[in-house]
Amino acid sequence: MAEQSCNPHTLDFIILETDPEMAVVEDDIRADLEKIGITVNTRKLDQEAYIEAERNGTYNMLFTRTWGAPYDPHSYLTSWEVPSHVEYSAIGGMEKPLTRDLLLDKIANVQEELDLLTRAEKWSEILNDIHQQVIFLPLWGTRTPYVINRRLDNFKPSPDAFAYPLKDVSIVDGSSTVTVSPGSGGSLFTSVGPMNPHQYFPNQIFASGWIYEGLVSYGNDGIIAPALATAWDVEPYKNGQRATFKLRQGVKFHDGSDWNCTVAKLNFDHILSDTVRQRHSWYGTPNKLTSWSCNDDGDFVLETSVPFYPLLQELSYARPLVFASAAAFSEGLDSHPDTHNSCNPGDFGSKWDYLEQNVTCMGLSAPVGTGPFKFVNRTYLAGSNEEVDETVIFAAHKDYWGKVPEIEYLVIKHFESTDEIYRALETGDLDMTLGTGPLTPTQVRNIQFYNSTKFDVVRGEVLQHAVLVMNTNKEPTNDIKVRKAITHAINKAEFINKEFSGLEQPVNQLLPLSAPYCDVDLNPKWNYDVEKALLLNCGDDNSDGSISAGAIAGIVIAVLMVLGLGGFIMHMINREKQGKPLFTSEQVEKGEEA
Repeated sequence: MAEQSCNPHTLDFIILETDPEMAVVEDDIRADLEKIGITVNTRKLDQEAYIEAERNGTYNMLFTRTWGAPYDPHSYLTSWEVPSHVEYSAIGGMEKPLTRDLLLDKIANVQEELDLLTRAEKWSEILNDIHQQVIFLPLWGTRTPYVINRRLDNFKPSPDAFAYPLKDVSIVDGSSTVTVSPGSGGSLFTSVGPMNPHQYFPNQIFASGWIYEGLVSYGNDGIIAPALATAWDVEPYKNGQRATFKLRQGVKFHDGSDWNCTVAKLNFDHILSDTVRQRHSWYGTPNKLTSWSCNDDGDFVLETSVPFYPLLQELSYARPLVFASAAAFSEGLDSHPDTHNSCNPGDFGSKWDYLEQNVTCMGLSAPVGTGPFKFVNRTYLAGSNEEVDETVIFAAHKDYWGKVPEIEYLVIKHFESTDEIYRALETGDLDMTLGTGPLTPTQVRNIQFYNSTKFDVVRGEVLQHAVLVMNTNKEPTNDIKVRKAITHAINKAEFINKEFSGLEQPVNQLLPLSAPYCDVDLNPKWNYDVEKALLLNCGDDNSDGSISAGAIAGIVIAVLMVLGLGGFIMHMINREKQGKPLFTSEQVEKGEEA
C-alpha cells in the first residue's frame, strides 16, 4: 500500500498564533498527514485575521474548541446559522440528503420541544447526522487549568466554561491585592476591551462575569440559581411561554444606584431593539422574546413567541442579557434604544457594520454593574495605541448583595510570553494564572510536578473539546473520502500523551458526554487507523475505506471452497470408518502409473 501513488492533496490549516495548545500539536498533525501523501500549509494568524478566515471559509482545516457549558448543545449549534462563525462555512457542503438548512431547521425545532423523551430523541438524531458527515475531528477534552499561589485558598473552577470565579477566594497569607494573568480565548491576555456586556469581542467575557450579573446564574450540575432574581415562574402563554421574575431587593450598582425593574427593562430595550437584536442571533432567546415589561408588583415579565426550553439557561449567560447601571447609559433612564443605544460605535464587528445605519451607538460611559468586583482603572502598554492593557485594576464591591470578596484589589497584568508569566509566578510577581493560554501544557505540568509546595494546580471538569474543523465547502475537504482519510491518519492519542503528559485525554465525539442530551453512543468510531487512511487516499479511486464488493465476493468464494474441502475430507474419514475407502491402494497405483 505504501508504494502506491497517493492523491497529492494540499490543505490550508488555520491556527491562532497566540494559542499555545494549537502551537504544540500543529506539527504532529502535519507529520501524520504527510504519511498518507497530504501536504499541510499552516497559517498562523492574529485574532482579527483568524476571525476573518472563519467568516470567509478560506481554510480546509481550522483548530478550535466547542463552547462548553452552559452553551452546549443548544446555543453552540444554533450559532452555526451565523455566517461569521466557522461552523457555518464548514457545514456548507455536506453529503446529501443533509443540507445546512435542513440541519439548522432540526436544531431550531428541538429547542421548542417540551417533552423530555422526544427532545432527547431529536438531539440524538441531530448529533448522529453531524457525526456521519465527518466534519469535526474531536481531539481532546479540555480541563481548564488554573495555577494558584498557595497563599490563596478556596478557589473552585466554574461550571461555566468562560467564567473565572474569584469572589469566594480567601487570603491565607500576605496582601489582599491579588495579581492574575487570565487566558483570553485560549491565548495570552491583551485587553479586557471596553467592558460593555451588551457586545462581544474585544470585550472579554470573564471580565463581564466579574462586573455584571443577570437574572439567574449557572450552577454545578446545570442548576439554574438565583442572581438578580430570587424566584421565577414559567407558564404556557398564548403560543409560547410567560416567565415572571421576582427581583432581588436592596441590590446596589457599583455607583450606588438601585437595581429595580425599570433598570432591567431599560437594558432589555437596548439589547433587543429591532436593529441590535440581529447581532445576537447566534442563540435562541433574543429571537424568541416578544415582550419584556414590569408588572404592578415590580416583577420583570418575559414572553416568548413559542415554547422554548433553554430560556432560563440562556438567561444565565455572562452576556448580553445582563444589567448595567442606568447612569452609564448616555441619557440615563431616558436613553432611547435607537438614538442613544448602549452599543459601542464600531464594535458590532465588520460583518455587522450595516446595523449602525439604523441605530446610533453611544456606548456606556463606564462599566458599572452589580457584580462582586468593580472596575477601578487601567493603564495601556506604551506604543500599543491603547489596544493592549498593561494593567487593569478591579476592587471588591463593598455593597455587594452576596458575600463581599476577600480580594480587596484584583490586578490583571499583561505579559508578552508564557515564559514571562512562568518567571513571574516563580518570583511572586504573579499570584494566579486563569484558564488556557497563559502557560503551555508543559509549563503547567512542571509546576504541578515540581513546584507543588508553592502552587496548587486546579483543573476543571471537561467542559469543552478541542476539535479540528474540516471545511465541506472547499476543495479537497469537500470530499468526505478526504475527510475520512484525515480523521483516520491523525494519531491523536500519541501526540496528546507526548504534548500534554497524559493530563488531557483523547475524545471521540464532538461534544462532551456530560453536556445535556449528548451522552449518545455515535458510530462508526472515527479512530486512528493509518492503513485505512492509506486505503482512502492511496488506494483505488472508488475505495471509501471499506471492503469492496469484489473483495467480498472473493472472500465468499474462498470460504465456500474451504467449507467444501472440509466436507470432502469428512466424507473420506467416514468411508474409511465403514471399511469402504474412497480410494483403494489399487486405484492409487493406477493413478500413479497414469
